[in-house]
Amino acid sequence: MDIKAIKDDIKTEWAQFEELIQKILWSDCNLLNQINSHLFDYKGKQIRPLLGLLAAKSCGKVNSLTISCAVASEMLHTASLLHDDVADDAPQRRGADTVQHKYNPAAAVLTGDYWLAKSLTLLIKEKDMTVLDYFTKTVEELSEGELFQMQKAASLDTTEEDYYRIIAYKTSSLFISAIKSTVYSTGASKETIENMERYAYNLGLAFQIRDDIFDYTPQLKTGKPSGGDIKEKKLTLPIIAALNSASSDEREDMLREIRLAQPDDDKLVEKAFALVKKYNGVDVAQRALDDHCKRAEESLNGLKPS
Repeated sequence: MDIKAIKDDIKTEWAQFEELIQKILWSDCNLLNQINSHLFDYKGKQIRPLLGLLAAKSCGKVNSLTISCAVASEMLHTASLLHDDVADDAPQRRGADTVQHKYNPAAAVLTGDYWLAKSLTLLIKEKDMTVLDYFTKTVEELSEGELFQMQKAASLDTTEEDYYRIIAYKTSSLFISAIKSTVYSTGASKETIENMERYAYNLGLAFQIRDDIFDYTPQLKTGKPSGGDIKEKKLTLPIIAALNSASSDEREDMLREIRLAQPDDDKLVEKAFALVKKYNGVDVAQRALDDHCKRAEESLNGLKPS
């Protein structure tokens, strides 16, 4: 996917997005502006607002509410990453120091709070309760999803159903509010909004499953370190599938290793990789990924090309 080319196709709308997000985040606090500058320097692909604007253009005319929704989606996503990095004690993201590592955890939490508050302030000023409801639901699900994942990491009994609940709340929710709100802002029909919500839901699941596959496929050289999930005692689809197919003894042995492992235990990673390979855990996850991609694509039937 050529992100730059796609942004060039919506050059006017993207310029409005960039202008508004810079404007709303400016502060009289120099430290906050310094941290924000660091975040903008390593801002990632900004997939959610980009998809939101593309979806809006497919369903109607982009307007000021559309731009505000796109900005809010990026701000909420960034706020969640700032908080996640503190929870995970992550030193790096996107090849750069995280805010919690470069500055301190308190700075990361407070900056995340600032981005979250500013996103909601922006939406409140639009005086549209429907849009506000979309985003506050996402905030609720992000928090619940993170806490549920912590609970399951402690108990090590994550089922496939649990896994889908976690990624629906932690990943799909952000795609849904980004796309559903921007489509709604164009005056699209209820049916169109529902179809786009299904698209966003399945796209979010596929996005996270792909990321979880990468964690068990170091040979793909994605640039991200592999084995991070299992070190944090997070059971994702590849290892869940392998554990479901393993013998009782293998399963108990693997869970015991995870439970007793110290952080950065490379032997644990090797053992988990071996089990996933033996029972084709990545293949199971890949089939699930393909299925959700297909469902997402089917949800777009009837939309004009964008």
